[in-house]
Amino acid sequence: MDLKDLRKKAEVDFKTNGFPTTKEELWRFTDVSRVAGAEFSNDWKISDLEFQPLDKITVVFENGKLSREKSNFEDLPTGVCIGSVLDLVDPRIGTLADAQSAFVAANTAYFGDGAFIEVTEGVEMDTPIHLVYLADVDGAAFHMRNFISAGKGAAVTVIEEYIGLAGATYWTNVVTEAFVADGGLVDHYKVQRESESAYHFQTLEANLGTGSVFSNHAVTLGGALGRNDIRGKLIGEEGEAICNGLYLLKDKQLFDTHIFMDHAVPKCNSHELYKGILDDKARAVFCGRILVQKDAQETDAIQSNGNLLLSRGAKVNTLPQLEIYADDVKCTHGATIGEMDDVALYYLQTRGIDPVQGHAMLTFAFANEVLDEVKCKPAKRYIEELVHDWLHKVAK
Repeated sequence: MDLKDLRKKAEVDFKTNGFPTTKEELWRFTDVSRVAGAEFSNDWKISDLEFQPLDKITVVFENGKLSREKSNFEDLPTGVCIGSVLDLVDPRIGTLADAQSAFVAANTAYFGDGAFIEVTEGVEMDTPIHLVYLADVDGAAFHMRNFISAGKGAAVTVIEEYIGLAGATYWTNVVTEAFVADGGLVDHYKVQRESESAYHFQTLEANLGTGSVFSNHAVTLGGALGRNDIRGKLIGEEGEAICNGLYLLKDKQLFDTHIFMDHAVPKCNSHELYKGILDDKARAVFCGRILVQKDAQETDAIQSNGNLLLSRGAKVNTLPQLEIYADDVKCTHGATIGEMDDVALYYLQTRGIDPVQGHAMLTFAFANEVLDEVKCKPAKRYIEELVHDWLHKVAK
């Protein structure tokens, strides 16, 4: 089925099936009726938002459309192609993400732009590609489709950053498909700092070949309601998928993270580390599922979710899961929910550190296990600044 037919079918599916409800198992903790009941426009304007380029290659989308004036991706190494997904064609676009999901179906039917990144065989990029999505049209919907391909032995770092106007209500709906060929590497980052009134949903799908590595590091600070669906399929032996995340939520934010790792072949690894810090009446959902198929012997899979609650009103629903059909595996999973350690805070005060500073130090120490996994230096510095700023705002 070509992309045109795929889009028509997705539109029919979306209009027929509609949005999920809390009666469905995968959505029982996340009510999306606010999105389902709202009307969104296709209005567009030049964005007034500012952003900080993290390196010399920057691809900017303002209110759902590529801005070549604000982007900088003209001087690229040989074997690297970057542009709009509307202009560059690959038959794999739309073949990985599951259009049975309402949000994927809506994206497939209505996506108006997105990033196309292709790194051919043997090319190793030493500069990260910074994708910036600016949103400041109140009441609009932005369906963005991203395609990432790393050929055999290729390596690329991609940073997706979502920035929204404070107080604006809009819907960002993203699908990112990543294909990592044998021996390839994709180091992927996502920084989500949308408006505190926005809705943000993303599905990230990765297909991993033999000896390939795909890593995803997600930092969530913005949005009133949102969800990350992250799915990896390991179809080549000795592949490795790494998923780390940090969600920092306050007020009445609700953010949901669903991860599914499918070990289809032997000798593959998947490691997931997610941590959350919640204040006020914020809510978080974490559901991680690791599937080890019957032929996937010598699988090594680890999944961990830790949560720190800064107030009595905050709440977390966490469901780590293992589904194993092979007998020669090393698989572990676990989840924790706790409060600030008053003893540790008191200890810092006895050493002359005031309570506010001590609170920020302890919460950053909790988050730092995730931040330590960030390998891209420009991304690491930037993320640490955002996390420090957030933690000082909620310090008691």
